[in-house]
Amino acid sequence: MEKTILRKLEWNLTVATPYVFLARFIKATVQADKTMENMALFLVETGLMYYPVVVSYSPSLIVAAAVYGAIHTTNKTKTPSWIETLKHYTELIKVSCIVA
Repeated sequence: MEKTILRKLEWNLTVATPYVFLARFIKATVQADKTMENMALFLVETGLMYYPVVVSYSPSLIVAAAVYGAIHTTNKTKTPSWIETLKHYTELIKVSCIVA
């Protein structure tokens, strides 16, 4: 019944995967370069291989932690890693990613 209504309204629903959040969070980083993007993607994919991680944490938190790790790993200029733009888009502070 619900599917019929959604089809009539021409709504397309999708599941929020980490890759949707990854694209958004990468755009929010000022110092994003290809190395940092690849590192974040690697960390997300590595995390998704572990079932306890997938069922325990939301996709947005997994990606936020991966982006934080990638920024910290590739940050050569020692600029602040968790800027206000990332706080706005992720709705997390740096400590949330570290503790999780």
